[in-house]
Amino acid sequence: MLFNSFLFLLFFAAVYVIYWSLPSRFRSGVLIVASVVFYATWGLNREGWWGIRWTVHFIGLVILNYFMVEWMLRHHARRRLIMALTVIINLINLAVFKYFGFFVRVGQDMGMDLPPFVENMDLFLPLAISFYTFQLTAYVVDVYRGVITEEVSFSRFFLFILFFPQLIAGPIMRSTDFLPQVAFIDKDRMYRGSWLILGGLIKKVLLADPMGSILAPVYAAPELYTGWSIMLAGMCFSLQVYCDFSGYTDIARGSALLLGYDIPENFKAPFFSASARELWQRWHITLATWLRDYIYFPLGGSKVSAGRTYLNQIITFTLGGFWHGADYTYIAWGAMWGVLLALERFIEQVLGWKTTPEKNVPLKVLKILFMFVLFSLGALMFRAQPVQYKTIQVSSTEIMGEMLSGVFTHGSHHLKSEYQDAGGDVETLESVFGAEVFRSQEIGQLETIGFMFLALLLFHWIQYTPGHFQWLRRYEFWLILILGTLLGGWMLPALSQSGHQFIYFVF
Repeated sequence: MLFNSFLFLLFFAAVYVIYWSLPSRFRSGVLIVASVVFYATWGLNREGWWGIRWTVHFIGLVILNYFMVEWMLRHHARRRLIMALTVIINLINLAVFKYFGFFVRVGQDMGMDLPPFVENMDLFLPLAISFYTFQLTAYVVDVYRGVITEEVSFSRFFLFILFFPQLIAGPIMRSTDFLPQVAFIDKDRMYRGSWLILGGLIKKVLLADPMGSILAPVYAAPELYTGWSIMLAGMCFSLQVYCDFSGYTDIARGSALLLGYDIPENFKAPFFSASARELWQRWHITLATWLRDYIYFPLGGSKVSAGRTYLNQIITFTLGGFWHGADYTYIAWGAMWGVLLALERFIEQVLGWKTTPEKNVPLKVLKILFMFVLFSLGALMFRAQPVQYKTIQVSSTEIMGEMLSGVFTHGSHHLKSEYQDAGGDVETLESVFGAEVFRSQEIGQLETIGFMFLALLLFHWIQYTPGHFQWLRRYEFWLILILGTLLGGWMLPALSQSGHQFIYFVF
């Protein structure tokens, strides 16, 4: 049940009407039932009735965590042991269902002789397992740390974990983000929620999905494209993943506001960042703060030696990359950001150089562009996926290597040199098919890409300087009505075809 589908529109409308029609004491129950139904539809859609195991597995883990926390609260002397046991159970569950196949692959790559039943074991991957594992683990650790000192009712805990607007791809909520809230609705929340949903749909349906179609051929066969096209594909994927993920977050936050809850922002104009540190304060904020609070700080944070601090940053972001997916490419991507953050700290604290220009505006703009280029190089790693050419399987790491090297080595006729180095007869091929046979391909639809980047800048400007648009608030009822009508009439035919899945749903 995708947010960008007609089915979700009907589902949310029904939940909204029922939810606000009932007395307040029944509303939590409505949201819990709606959330279970919302999650269950994914498994049922993928595997039929056998897919109900996704929901049973998820609810079972939630119940287990609740009673382990209750045990911790009632046995204060054993709380450290209970906390450690619960966290281990959560991480083992994540490792088995998400990373088992990867560990088998690592063993095979190392030449290990694994039993056939291990190599052939096919486990299902519960939807959103990475997100709800982090949310459950944070809750358990917060109870241990004393952030939560009182028992939370089972229904309230259930709603906190299952709340369907953020269930599939976050934001990763903390107990302090949700549990203290008392649901209410007013005009301001209705307007904010409506704007967020409209903005999220624009990002997803009009920007992210079309951009995905434009750049897909480059990622499928990077060896055929020029270095400029590969680099542009990385930039295009940066736009796509931002519009896709922040679009999901906007719809999630807007839906939550219409149900009376305010959930955290996950993006704040990240591509206006002038340093790696600033970028991770603006990109996937709830994940970055989770990694800081539950991995970086327990490792010692910056309260240890300089060398150990750099290592802590690299370990934290390498694990953050591994959280995204069970592949070498994600590990390399996370490690890259860890090294960049450690390098920035070294430059600032040891060499005494400022990595973020403050008063020199042209230099700051250049640094922002430089950071976007670095992010896009990382996007070449993050987006790399295995490709099947008939009977030949090209791994994601080979695709990643081809793209990263191709940025610097692929000229307009690099195929000619490669063919010649492989012993091919260049002259004969050119005489038969013409000189253009070796010309590398270029990414297409440059005009469309240009307009999409202008839209990206507009969304960033709105987030970066929200005060500039306050004067529009006096007209927002009519603006929402007109824009909603136009977008609804334009998008509904596409939405009714189920739409494209959000990128972060696979994590």
